[in-house]
Amino acid sequence: MTTDTFPKEASCSFRANGKNYTLGGCAKGAGMIHPNMATMLCFVSTDAPVESGFLQDSLSEAVDSSFNMIDVDGDQSTNDTVLLFANGVAGGNEIRDGSIDADGFKEALRYVCTELAKELVRDGEGAQRLMEVVIEGAIDLPDARKAAREVAGSLLVKTMLHGRDPNWGRLVMALGKSEISVDESKLDIFISDIHIVHEGIAIPYYRDAVVSAMGNDEIKFRIALNIGSHSATAWGCDLTEEYVIFNSAYST
Repeated sequence: MTTDTFPKEASCSFRANGKNYTLGGCAKGAGMIHPNMATMLCFVSTDAPVESGFLQDSLSEAVDSSFNMIDVDGDQSTNDTVLLFANGVAGGNEIRDGSIDADGFKEALRYVCTELAKELVRDGEGAQRLMEVVIEGAIDLPDARKAAREVAGSLLVKTMLHGRDPNWGRLVMALGKSEISVDESKLDIFISDIHIVHEGIAIPYYRDAVVSAMGNDEIKFRIALNIGSHSATAWGCDLTEEYVIFNSAYST
């Protein structure tokens, strides 16, 4: 597993054609994680019968909302791969686009891909905390995804998280760097559901409570743009001294 510290596995069952099916996968990767399609390999399989074209389209959609929304260090690997196999061994009618069970299959696939993607970030080289970045109220989905990924990948946000510093200015900096449509006077910002900015202005909050929340294994940054109806979620991790030490001595 190269630099991974634990195996990453996820599975779920879903019902289609009046039958129970299983979908599961495994993944590896802890560094060079900044997907563009994260050194990341993922293999997912199901015993359900799924039409090949629908299988590919479903995987592309799932990857866009999971693996393409994670970041460890901002570097892309040369051999990222996500493969999905459906052997149909459990029998039943073929699941295809437009079939009554299509959405159920997509939901199961999206769940497994998201869980595996989060595990990759959780095991990021030297990482101590998982960060979830939620962008709400964007004009469109591409803007929401771009902003979420920019915040999750910001080195200053990563170090802010490591230092447990509620420096919301870094969140706004990363948001602005994304170059999406933003109206600063409408921004609301939450750290682990603690409201710290309203309409672009800092509001009173208990700093010790936020600092304490930022010491948890998982922390959520939520930014409401309040200019549209689209949202997206990205995942990242903190940048630690261990990451620098590990990669300064790592040689292939």
